[in-house]
Amino acid sequence: MKKYLALVLAMLMVFSLCACGNDGSSNDDGEKVAYVLCETGDTYSQGLGTYFRDAFEADGGKVIFESFPKDTSDFTSYLVKATQENADVIFAPNSTTVAALLLQQAADKGIDIPILAGDTWESSVILDGVKGTDLKVYCSTFFDENDTAGPASAFVKGFKEYLNADPVRLTNNGGNDIVAAVSALGFDAYNTAYAAIEAALNAKGGSITSVDVARALWEVNITDAVTGTIKFNQTGDAIKDSAYIKQAGDGAFSFVKVQSVENNDTQGTPVDYKDTGIALDGNTIKIGVYEPQSGNNGPGGKQEVLGIQYANSLKPSITVNGVEYKIELDIQDNGSDDTTGKTAAAKLVSDKCLIVLGSYGSGVSIAAADTFAAAAVPAIGCSCTNPQVTDGKDYYFRICYIDPFQGSVMAGFAEELIGG
Repeated sequence: MKKYLALVLAMLMVFSLCACGNDGSSNDDGEKVAYVLCETGDTYSQGLGTYFRDAFEADGGKVIFESFPKDTSDFTSYLVKATQENADVIFAPNSTTVAALLLQQAADKGIDIPILAGDTWESSVILDGVKGTDLKVYCSTFFDENDTAGPASAFVKGFKEYLNADPVRLTNNGGNDIVAAVSALGFDAYNTAYAAIEAALNAKGGSITSVDVARALWEVNITDAVTGTIKFNQTGDAIKDSAYIKQAGDGAFSFVKVQSVENNDTQGTPVDYKDTGIALDGNTIKIGVYEPQSGNNGPGGKQEVLGIQYANSLKPSITVNGVEYKIELDIQDNGSDDTTGKTAAAKLVSDKCLIVLGSYGSGVSIAAADTFAAAAVPAIGCSCTNPQVTDGKDYYFRICYIDPFQGSVMAGFAEELIGG
């Protein structure tokens, strides 16, 4: 009799546990639950995770926010926690190095909770991570390579040809010719720098300095950029109102939707710079490329550089009043590390670059800002989305949207996935 009662009790317990599974609404009262997982000390990860949390909670959702130490390789306990908390979604705005491990372990554990992330996850690393699995993975990004309209279509066609012409380029792109949004941003950043340099040369001829280039950036208004119109508000951020949502599938990202918000910013007025800056020496203009070619953000950094290099291949020089000025790219690896980044930034300054492009990764961008400002060298962030990159920094500009917007977009999309 005791054995019979024990068997009945065990069956009742199993039934009870099954009834408590994730059915699209985490609690009996319909509360939406998001599990946010960020890396301790990572500016981008913590920043975007916080903006997502704030937006999700503001709409009445519940957030379990956890952080893991740098160099963590086993995420099993975090995935178990997300399941135990009956999370409806997991938001993991981390590097692709972290993502590769996280996705593999999520697949091994049969996690069926949608996993969301920010712009860094639009990468071949993520496609490799979901291949052959049932994982549901989404990210926000700046551009859709399947967009057939205007500049985007021409860029995609030309960039694919550029990649396929050189096996090294293909390798740096992740081994395929998928067009990452950061490559499009690198392309646009180069053309933005080009427009500012050309304007400065038209105004002052060969006697320009880096400060003249900075002044010209405030007047830029590029309406045919691949990633949308580029003009800067008073903080130095491009005025953006849209983000693309994509899902990682078998070998490709599929477009899900465009998420837009109203943006009433207006173009900023030039800062009254008092600095001297770095003077152009001769007829060779150096554009610094401050990007990770190694470390956690190396894969994305390489893709961003490819976009810059492609743009340079199309516009390798500027001719003003019959004088040709050759453009030389000075590429320095910031190693995805703040300390290494400061050294790389100092090298670009000592090399007399008139302007710098980068970086992929907000932390290293913030780390280099003072070095560039002290030398009066303007920098254009391509995909560094943390607000601190440009906030209070008169020499740092940015052509992508920022994390408060991105966090809000992904929180809204998470709510849509949950249903309601």
